[in-house]
Amino acid sequence: MQTELITVKTADGIELDGALYRPAAKPSRSSVLMVHGLTWNFYRGPSRWLPPLLAAEGHLCLSLNMRDHDLAEPKDFELAHRDLRAGIGFLAGQDAGEIVLLAHGFACNKVACYAALSDDPTPRRTVLTTLGAVKAYRPEIWATVLRCASAMRGETLIVQGAVDTLIEANARADELVAAAAGSRVETILLEGGDHYFNERHAALASAIATWLRDAKGAA
Repeated sequence: MQTELITVKTADGIELDGALYRPAAKPSRSSVLMVHGLTWNFYRGPSRWLPPLLAAEGHLCLSLNMRDHDLAEPKDFELAHRDLRAGIGFLAGQDAGEIVLLAHGFACNKVACYAALSDDPTPRRTVLTTLGAVKAYRPEIWATVLRCASAMRGETLIVQGAVDTLIEANARADELVAAAAGSRVETILLEGGDHYFNERHAALASAIATWLRDAKGAA
């Protein structure tokens, strides 16, 4: 695997840093844009350990900072689609197959709203891990997510930790499934998984890689 530090610029002039993980021997099956959650960045937490695991499965992965990286409170949520668009544009230039959006925690809200806020039809598969914590501390954002989810298309995978004590994993997943009627949604309750999938890194990567391989194609 080869790792490269990159910088992309959004349409409104914000520079975002990230790390690009290139598969070593296997041809890239698809390219994945990994988006961090609240208080995190591209080199900490799931955004650091998950992309290398997916690259080992043959997927080109970009772990990218959002403009609100490292912040403890949500900021500029309505502008997140510009950051995602910049990352998607970078991956499109790599000629590495379809582009898949992969989010953890608070980033799930940004990704779920992307289709509605951007009018960009490019991503047709989406992976949301640890979805729904925002309902407890910013219910208005969760309401926006459920409203925007009607624009989601293609296929969506939701992975929730089965022992996550910080969210109501089944309830939040069910709410999104109902709201995203235009997308084929699969939900996995990962055995032993907590909020950050501690001790379950390989299991999470395997679940995502298997879904990417076996999904029947975007609608």
